[in-house]
Amino acid sequence: MFNQKTKQILETGKRFLCRTPFKRLTALLVMTLITVSSVITVMAATRDVNLTYNGEFYAFQTTSGGTQDILKLARAQYPEIEVGKDDNITRTENDEAINLTVVSAYDAAILADGVTHHVLAYYGEDVADVLDKAGVTLGVNDVVEPEKNETVTEDTEIVVTRRYEVSITADGKTEELLAPSNTVAQTLEDQGITLGPDDEVSVNLDERVCDGMQIVVARVRYQEATVTEEIPFETTTKTDASMDKGKKVVDVQGVPGSQTVVKRQKYVDGQLAEETVLSTTVDVEPVTQVVRVGSKPRSSTTAIVNGDGTLVDHKGNTVNYSKVITGRSSAYTGGGRTSTGKPAAVGLVAVNPKIIPYGTKMYICSPDGKTVYGYAIAADTGGGVKSGRIVADLYYDTYQECMNFGVRNMSLYILD
Repeated sequence: MFNQKTKQILETGKRFLCRTPFKRLTALLVMTLITVSSVITVMAATRDVNLTYNGEFYAFQTTSGGTQDILKLARAQYPEIEVGKDDNITRTENDEAINLTVVSAYDAAILADGVTHHVLAYYGEDVADVLDKAGVTLGVNDVVEPEKNETVTEDTEIVVTRRYEVSITADGKTEELLAPSNTVAQTLEDQGITLGPDDEVSVNLDERVCDGMQIVVARVRYQEATVTEEIPFETTTKTDASMDKGKKVVDVQGVPGSQTVVKRQKYVDGQLAEETVLSTTVDVEPVTQVVRVGSKPRSSTTAIVNGDGTLVDHKGNTVNYSKVITGRSSAYTGGGRTSTGKPAAVGLVAVNPKIIPYGTKMYICSPDGKTVYGYAIAADTGGGVKSGRIVADLYYDTYQECMNFGVRNMSLYILD
């Protein structure tokens, strides 16, 4: 406890005590002062230390005032205390003690978006703190392991899994799900959807899923089919100057042929989507149809009905019609206005509007085409057509024309 100099002083004091009483008393006082002074000096060199290490409290004494020396002494007495170069160390002191606080630093790894981020995390911080330091933001559907409120340690590994709203349509069903940030191929595999060798997917399998992605799986299969098909016949037209213009006569009736066709068929989700012809073999050759068409000029007062949905009007024009109504027709005159409000005129005829609506365009002639009224529009009505006694009442400009027409069978061709 005493140093060498103190011991020498004490030895000197003993020698003084052996002399006169007064001298002995004086020497005793000197020795006492020296001893007290030495004890005080030693006590002043020893200080209390209060160390808080990661929330744990440790108390000990030291004769050194340096922070690193104190930490070395702490590690020697308490092996569990380990101080790294990145640890957060704070120090305060007063006359009574030195106060040290040590917070350990960890190298925290965060795996997010295919990248590993490294940040310093300190004892007591949780996963949310570390994510904030790394600048990693969680979406509403994202998942983090461990959970955000869990305290990190030196062994903590943080993994952020992005999840996206995805729809998958396959095998007649559509499923909405939250899919992690994987490729389309991995997402389908995770859902137990196995792709066949010919199946088709609406997005690239190597593409990573994203919010709102719609993945459609089409089940595809191929097969070969052998079918017999009709070969349409061709038509050859010849002009005959001895026949009236517009008249047609079939000299040779066309006959379809047949052929055997081998096809490669593609079915998508059970429906035939595409066919490719692999081979064709003609079994029966078609017979070409031969038609003669008259070119002889004819009277302008007749019309020719071909019977194939066309007719040749009295001016030689070919006209298409969709329907024909044949029946007794009469004639009327006298002016005035029609039931549709138009002034009565040739070409505006009276009909039963329940059978032939107002505004219907027609071509009117006799069934043999020899009597022609011409082009007309349904614009009027009357008692005769409403009762069904006649199919049409044809307007003429004069009474004499009406008398010449009388009542006769006429065909009303409804024009396309």
